[in-house]
Amino acid sequence: MRRNSLKLLIILGLFIFPWIVWGQAKVGTSTFQFLKVSPSARAMGMGEAFIGLANDASAAYYNPAALLTLRSPTGMITHVAYPSGVQFNYIGGVYPLPAVYGAIGGYIAGLTTDDMIETTPTMPYGTGRTFNVSEFTASVSWSQRLTDKFTVGITGRYIRSNLADVSANGWSADVGTYYETGWKNIRIAMVIQNFGPDVKYLQTEHTLPITFKFGGAAEVFKQGDHSVTAAVEGWHPNDNIELIAIGAEYSFRDFVQFRLGKKINGIRRDKYEEYVVNSKGKDPFVEYPLFDENGNLTFDGTSVGFGVSLPIGLSVDYALSNIGYFGELHRISLSYTLK
Repeated sequence: MRRNSLKLLIILGLFIFPWIVWGQAKVGTSTFQFLKVSPSARAMGMGEAFIGLANDASAAYYNPAALLTLRSPTGMITHVAYPSGVQFNYIGGVYPLPAVYGAIGGYIAGLTTDDMIETTPTMPYGTGRTFNVSEFTASVSWSQRLTDKFTVGITGRYIRSNLADVSANGWSADVGTYYETGWKNIRIAMVIQNFGPDVKYLQTEHTLPITFKFGGAAEVFKQGDHSVTAAVEGWHPNDNIELIAIGAEYSFRDFVQFRLGKKINGIRRDKYEEYVVNSKGKDPFVEYPLFDENGNLTFDGTSVGFGVSLPIGLSVDYALSNIGYFGELHRISLSYTLK
């Protein structure tokens, strides 16, 4: 017991160290932003507070250590339609290997745009040519059980970006932990996402969107056919300010679920004109405040969702999220678990 506690403290220290040394927000300084796109409608419905839950096929993205929460092979596909013809698609799966106390998973994801008209300063109405943007990633994950309550996981991924006739390649890795306390179904998790070398576009190098997350989930209510799971996370990205994600999921008979979530990275958002004058470019603009520039409650960063889980192993999830000035975003996921 003492040795297990020591291991947990060492790993906790390794994860907290990046939180301490990353002290600044550098908005817009990292590349491959599509790596931040949530591939799960269920997770998005809970405000992406999901690393302490992650008990579906999206665990390969959120927390590789949580792959072992799945008892049967599971697959997932997701489609997200962004404004201006931008599309995001995801397909992933998890395969438990109980004989070796492990699980393997992986996913393929890509973001594409419609064709855009090429313009130049001398031909502002078009050159007659078109171009598009596409980004792609393929990953593989492994999770290993160290004790009956503690698991670790790692993900390695290949990433590629194509912007017209310019392309860039790279790789990144995730490392995660998942701890089941055994008390009131409380789970604690930590993960570092997208850790890897800088990526070079032409002659310029750019960092990856590295993010440290710490959080947990708990079944706060269960009576008969009804249950409520709550989750909370703290995010520390290398290209933005810290963020808190909170979410909840109500389930009836494990058949239908309703979800609610909110991201918060500030109390109040300043008026843009005042922000430009006062910040002098040092502080980032608050995306997900509790109150807007007029002092009213804001729904920016709020998400809702629902899901249906059929006895045949098929689950359908939907999420609607508010992304501020860009309006509403719809997300649909289909999951299938081999019974």
